[in-house]
Amino acid sequence: MLEVTSKAFPESPQTNTTKSTLMEQQVWEACLNAIREKINPLAFKTWFFPIRPLSFSGSELTIEVPSQFFYEWIEENYSSFLKQALKEVIGPDASLMYSIVMDKSQGQPVTIELPHQNAINTDFITSNQAAVARSKNTDAFERNLARFETHLNLKYTFDTLIRGDCNSLAFAASKSVAQSPGQNAFNPLVIYGGVGLGKTHMMQAIGNSVRENRLSERVLYVSSEKFAIDFVNAIQNGKIQEFSSFYRSIDVLIIDDIQFFSGKEKTQEEIFHIFNTLHQSNKQIILSADRPIKDIKGIEDRLISRFNWGLSADIQPPDYETRKAIILSKLHQSGVNLDEAVIEFIATNITENVRELEGCIVKLLAAQSLDNREIDLQFTKTTLKDIIRHTTKQLTLDTIEKAICSYFSITPNDLKGKSKKKEIAVGRQAAMYLAKHLTESSLKTIGLHFGGRDHSTVIHAVNTIAKRVESLPEERKKIEEIKKRIEISSM
Repeated sequence: MLEVTSKAFPESPQTNTTKSTLMEQQVWEACLNAIREKINPLAFKTWFFPIRPLSFSGSELTIEVPSQFFYEWIEENYSSFLKQALKEVIGPDASLMYSIVMDKSQGQPVTIELPHQNAINTDFITSNQAAVARSKNTDAFERNLARFETHLNLKYTFDTLIRGDCNSLAFAASKSVAQSPGQNAFNPLVIYGGVGLGKTHMMQAIGNSVRENRLSERVLYVSSEKFAIDFVNAIQNGKIQEFSSFYRSIDVLIIDDIQFFSGKEKTQEEIFHIFNTLHQSNKQIILSADRPIKDIKGIEDRLISRFNWGLSADIQPPDYETRKAIILSKLHQSGVNLDEAVIEFIATNITENVRELEGCIVKLLAAQSLDNREIDLQFTKTTLKDIIRHTTKQLTLDTIEKAICSYFSITPNDLKGKSKKKEIAVGRQAAMYLAKHLTESSLKTIGLHFGGRDHSTVIHAVNTIAKRVESLPEERKKIEEIKKRIEISSM
């Protein structure tokens, strides 16, 4: 390993601890200076200012980043800059270790250490695990885990999964299964719902929790498509016995998108026998589908019967509050703050798909780092126009007017007239508020549409409803209900 010379970093007449602290700071500052001129200033400020050097030993520098997302973004977008800077400052044997602060909803944040992706060992090592790993039993457990490929994504945990009314049953059942796999009434656990609602995240969170708590060594996640392909290959290569034996040895079997088995008779027969073996051995089975099991055509009745032995829990599209919580959680993981108006815009316009919500955040951060601009509402609308165009394409002031009149049981003439009756006045203000947030119409256009009112009246209406929504839960629910009607009518 390369020694850092005293010429590069002069000796300091302080304690060893202080010298170490100064050394790591000096090394990191030198790296920052090497990187600073190669990327735009706003990207540098966003992604490198929050990083803190922790230690420097030999040729290895350890830095702390605020989240897993932050680490992934750095590695994906700025790894080459880091690698070059480390070589310039430390030498050709330089290595980098990340210390990642993992936010926990309960208790204190936990820090994990992760080597730079160019390093040989890319396994996660937590400080608690390192202490326990001294025992022989834990060593054996870790060796077994290292040999067994689970196909789990370590990002998918319960801590990064937002719970709401849309997924409360599935969430509670998943937590229960994770605590006692195979020893509960939810076997199999079937989670169903549309695309991008978090089924895969929830299923893999169970698997990651089981492994983290050392409840089982053999947890396997597999897509139904991969299962079917591997099964066909096993038949063709004369290895069907090895295939069956492998799957019957699993403790927690997670199969995604079982609707893919529709019409595949031989594959269904193999699943049937594997299911029976695992279930009789009190092994946990977790399945997902894009619809209720009974609605999947081309699945054998005996298989449907077994899939219904446990619990089927659906996941619905997230409501406004849950969508907003998902956005805030993603921002927190990213170590980034956005204006409330930007968050509300995304939560209002992306209504069906959790994956799209997360994609919006990633796209905004990427565009911001490239364009050297602050993320304001106009920048957000421009950047995300391709993602949200299907939501706003048919949304007009007339659509909002119809939804308001239907909800408040008033006529368009009432809405646009001069009546100051409470239900009419509130409906009129709500219409202006929604028009401001859901369309591109100017204040003048909104005012003209709703009875020829000037822009100051529109501003007053928007501010009045905004305060009510913020302070009164019943008002917030009312506005959300109207939004749903608008979404339905504009499809």
